[in-house]
Amino acid sequence: MRNIAFTALTLSGLVAAAAAFAAAPTTGAAPAPGTRQAEWRQRFFDKIDTNHDGVISRAEYQAWVDSRFAKFDSNGDGVVDADEVATSQAAAERVQKRAEGFVRRYDTSGSGQVSKADFEAKEMQHFDRLSNGADTVTEDQFAAARPFQRRRAPQADGG
Repeated sequence: MRNIAFTALTLSGLVAAAAAFAAAPTTGAAPAPGTRQAEWRQRFFDKIDTNHDGVISRAEYQAWVDSRFAKFDSNGDGVVDADEVATSQAAAERVQKRAEGFVRRYDTSGSGQVSKADFEAKEMQHFDRLSNGADTVTEDQFAAARPFQRRRAPQADGG
């Protein structure tokens, strides 16, 4: 079980790094400078490239992997299980960030709280967009809208 957890954490780090670099358009070109994607990728690269020489060495990458594991290994014993990952500072930060995003999206009054009325109003606006103002949504409309896929902000280059 410990090997599985360690492998999963290592792979999650590799997947995160790969996703950062694979997110470029399929033409192989990097996203246009100034786009959110390009800016995020550059910040991510700079975080790993600790000596800022423009390349990530094996040692720098190993240090990054080790620091990511340490965020999950709260008791410092060199192994993690699902409970330790779930209660780690990294998990708490991710949950907090998502919770803050939820409140930003649904809090119409700016109070820092979401009422049931706020939540319902926002979700019913979503229904109205899906249905084009009708009282029903067809399966095709629902599928075309992909309502449960994570939405991304439009890129500055229109992409």
